[in-house]
Amino acid sequence: MTQTATQMNEMEQKYYEVMELYSLADELVLSTESNLVANPDAQLDLVEPLADAMGSSADILTEEFIALVDGKANRKTIAKKKIEDALRQIYTAISDYSEKSAQMMHGVSNVADPIVKRIKRQLEAVIAVFVDFVTLSLDRIMQKNDVEELKQRQEKIALMLHSMGQQAT
Repeated sequence: MTQTATQMNEMEQKYYEVMELYSLADELVLSTESNLVANPDAQLDLVEPLADAMGSSADILTEEFIALVDGKANRKTIAKKKIEDALRQIYTAISDYSEKSAQMMHGVSNVADPIVKRIKRQLEAVIAVFVDFVTLSLDRIMQKNDVEELKQRQEKIALMLHSMGQQAT
């Protein structure tokens, strides 16, 4: 396989990492049909804002990924802001989901909780995709505990944050 074909395969895989957000949003909505859900309407009210945020953010993220891969001139500055805004929208929706779920379920796990956990892991993979193109300000995107979890699971991100810290001093 040639270098170009290998690079194309890598870019295609990265694209699918971003596209996976759509599938996870669909899974959230489908959680309303679970046998374990006593009130499907309440479940939909709980997961719909997160699913909507994921859909609209995934639209932006896929557009920006394609633009960055195409190497459009002066794209990085514009892309960085759009990517950070899209990721922040999802992280905010996750936080809202967690708060509402805790109130609604009174300490009992919601059927969508494992999906939300997978969403967070997928977001980490998406962030790793974008740090190849732009330097993201993670503190603007997510809460400090999310940044710490991300650094533990994504070596590339930890190295990026370390080098940014070195440059600041």
